[in-house]
Amino acid sequence: MANSNIEIPFYAANGGTGLTGAAAEMNFEFLKTLSGVDKSASAPSISEIGGGWYKFPVAYGTAPFDAGDLVGIIDADKDAANGLGNAERFIPVEIRLDFYALSRMVGPMAQNKVSGDMTIKNNDGDAILELAITDNEQTIGRDPKAVS
Repeated sequence: MANSNIEIPFYAANGGTGLTGAAAEMNFEFLKTLSGVDKSASAPSISEIGGGWYKFPVAYGTAPFDAGDLVGIIDADKDAANGLGNAERFIPVEIRLDFYALSRMVGPMAQNKVSGDMTIKNNDGDAILELAITDNEQTIGRDPKAVS
């Protein structure tokens, strides 16, 4: 099952003004795991939000998001149709599994009261990530206080 609950936004500009209508000109120049495995062949599609903002969906557990965190470069002018210079043309992005932690805090989830296993869900109630508790500890501590 694909998960598009998490969408990564990014901004593209031409001469300092939001680049619009350019989704068809955008693709991933490369997309790699942190260990350097190339995942570019299964990079997600890019769509426009508006006003220079674009986005792409993240679906952990499905290619290319089946190997953890990723880094990449988006080419915002792949055919040079927009006349972007290199500083505006190539946009670095990171896709991190901990983005799901934020989703877990603000989105629907279920937790098995016996095993502790958690299921993070999208807004339609579909499971998007399973977090199995596999250690033998009786308690797990969490202290979100900032270190001063």
